[in-house]
Amino acid sequence: MRSWNRRATATCAAAAAFAVGAATAAVAAGTMAARTGTVIGTCANPVLERDVTGWGRHNTGAAGSRVAVGAHVVADHAYVQPAANGANPEMYLPQKDVAAGEQWRFAMDTWVSGSTATVQARMQVDWYNAAGGYLGHVNGAESPVPVTAAEQWTRVAGDFTAPTGATRANVTARLAGPAGLTWAATACDYRPAGEGGQNPPTTPPPTTPVGDTAAARFNWGTPLPASDDFDYGSVASPAVPDRTKWELAGDGVGQCMSGHNGNGRRCDANSRVLGGFLRMTGGADGDTGWLGSTLSQKYGRWEVRARSQATGANNGRQYHPVLITWPESNEWPEGAEYDYLENSAPGEQCAGAFLHYPNHQPRTQEHAEKCGVDLTQWHNFGFEWTRQHLKGYIDGVEWFSFSRDCVQCAPGPMFQTIQLDNFFGGSMQPAVFEVDFARVYAVTG
Repeated sequence: MRSWNRRATATCAAAAAFAVGAATAAVAAGTMAARTGTVIGTCANPVLERDVTGWGRHNTGAAGSRVAVGAHVVADHAYVQPAANGANPEMYLPQKDVAAGEQWRFAMDTWVSGSTATVQARMQVDWYNAAGGYLGHVNGAESPVPVTAAEQWTRVAGDFTAPTGATRANVTARLAGPAGLTWAATACDYRPAGEGGQNPPTTPPPTTPVGDTAAARFNWGTPLPASDDFDYGSVASPAVPDRTKWELAGDGVGQCMSGHNGNGRRCDANSRVLGGFLRMTGGADGDTGWLGSTLSQKYGRWEVRARSQATGANNGRQYHPVLITWPESNEWPEGAEYDYLENSAPGEQCAGAFLHYPNHQPRTQEHAEKCGVDLTQWHNFGFEWTRQHLKGYIDGVEWFSFSRDCVQCAPGPMFQTIQLDNFFGGSMQPAVFEVDFARVYAVTG
């Protein structure tokens, strides 16, 4: 049995100390048990990869800086205000262009260190029109944030509706607490609010238009035998995925293994074929599905037709649908990791991808995003790994291409996984991740 990816096994040996201005606030010690935080979505400069553009002090906040962090799930840097903060500090985040009537969820991950036990944090918005005129201020809901010495990232989010005439949202955050707290934030995430859920349908997906696949459009050739169109089983009698093509969660029928970072379990029973499509189910109890291809190859092309949606009320604890190629060696980050579809919640309106460099050098990852893609609907997600580049396709149209600094230089063979990841533990918002087909192709020449 393979020891599955870093979402279940990674640890961080030590957290970073925050160095702000001339002073250093040592706010982390000991060993990190697991990475925390959120896989971010869409906003400008979300993880401060190169600079602090868009981030800064606001009103009562102390002047901060970009600081390396060690235990966030995707971010290597955060914007940090030092212990020089007064009571109830604020900071501003990257701005967002909006239109009147649009509903947005503005969110970030935060970590607080200091002498108190718990504080409250909230998102805020100042609205402006096209002429720069101020239209008003709105506060989001307060969220409890634990105060910890070691890195522990907490999600803070608020839903907002743009007023008449609004063209820009100045997004800020406020920490309700005493003076002397060190306050960090990263992974800003702006996406349409109000995404709901419904019961999953029981009918197979419609036939795929040939022209909507990258394989057809770019002549990828004949799918390899490890491909699966999931044309077996039925709704009345669900089938175990074909074990000649897939390794199961827990490596056997009826088995389970630890979930992402120890959150919940990945269980074989949560991945079943219903006569034309695979359904991967994430339950309220935190049990979810996982599949790993039996085929590894160095360089290749993969295409998966998929959709995702919540099936219960939104409680803020959402599953993450993910399509990954993972190193056969299981060495991470040495072996790289190409997440060519990775989202923070089922059924979002923006597709995300995170392409991790071998050894996380000279940088951790490249990030791509394409909005206007309704992930509750069927789409074809293609991925190409060659000596020259990494490319992603949605419905046969290229949406990312990376080659700088040899991000494509994973040293060994990789295999496809399909994951519905649990980032929170129990009391999850139920969801499904459904796959019409998962096809794999060789790169020749």
